[in-house]
Amino acid sequence: MFLKIALLVAVVAIVWFGFRYLERRDRVSSGKRGTGERTLGERLRKSMRAKDADQPRGGDVEDTERCPTCQAFVSVEGISDCGKPNCPY
Repeated sequence: MFLKIALLVAVVAIVWFGFRYLERRDRVSSGKRGTGERTLGERLRKSMRAKDADQPRGGDVEDTERCPTCQAFVSVEGISDCGKPNCPY
């Protein structure tokens, strides 16, 4: 009995969301879309712009090298003695 009710709810939800999708698609194609309503392509472009804004730029990257004594990664440009015995820098 529970399985039949769950299946009925799933079918109703699929039909409901399907009609909403088709109605929205028709509104967008006819130019009668609501405020803030975007096409899938517009939404994807907006999300990609937001992701690009969050990414660090190439100037933030530094070359590093592992110190054989303390095993820490140090910047190649500002490499200096770490103060531990046998430090090669």
